[in-house]
Amino acid sequence: MTTERRVAVLAPMKPELKAIVKSFSLEPTPDDPVFSHAGRAGSWGVAALVTGMGPALAREATRKALAAGPFDHVMVIGIAGGLDPGLPVGSLMVPGRVQLYPDGPEFQAHPLPPREAQGALMTTDGLFDNDKVWQPILERGFGAVDMEAAGVAEVCEAEGIPWSIYRGISDRPDEHIVDQAVFSLSKPDGSADPVAVAKYLARDPRRAKALTHLNRCMQEAASLAADAAYADLTGS
Repeated sequence: MTTERRVAVLAPMKPELKAIVKSFSLEPTPDDPVFSHAGRAGSWGVAALVTGMGPALAREATRKALAAGPFDHVMVIGIAGGLDPGLPVGSLMVPGRVQLYPDGPEFQAHPLPPREAQGALMTTDGLFDNDKVWQPILERGFGAVDMEAAGVAEVCEAEGIPWSIYRGISDRPDEHIVDQAVFSLSKPDGSADPVAVAKYLARDPRRAKALTHLNRCMQEAASLAADAAYADLTGS
């Protein structure tokens, strides 16, 4: 008798979950108190949820997910900001190590074979749009930044559960597209705050073009990460 392997798929934001649901062909689970969607990816049973943004929410959601297990693997799938010139918008990062900014513990990822993780990802508790902040992160060898990976890794390592991170690069701080004003347009789950967006555009309607471009880049990056994770689970 073969026991089904199960993977918990964590999406930091609702738009990222939308990409996962599409790539994995997941179905809603309205009666599940923890996971919003479920399905299969090859021989794997899949359960997915939205963690919310930031390391604290990521830790909390990971604990809830693992308590509802058992799980054989945890994946974080979503977008990241690229720092390394070799990671332009639209590229994929599956990092080998993650760390919480500025000097938190460092964790080694455990991607599914034959995937070979590459590079390092720094997890921050907020947006860094200042060159004086992100440039030293790059100089320390971190090619991209996110807001959840280290939080998830911390909980998984404590529980002895292998984990991996899939991030599509959606923006770069050196392009100065995402600043604090743009960052504040989202709720903690990543969905748009309609009131904040309306006020933002009312001050300068020309900003709509930049927001449309950013939204498209985010969608494409999230889909790239979700497709890559699904391919690794199914061996396709």
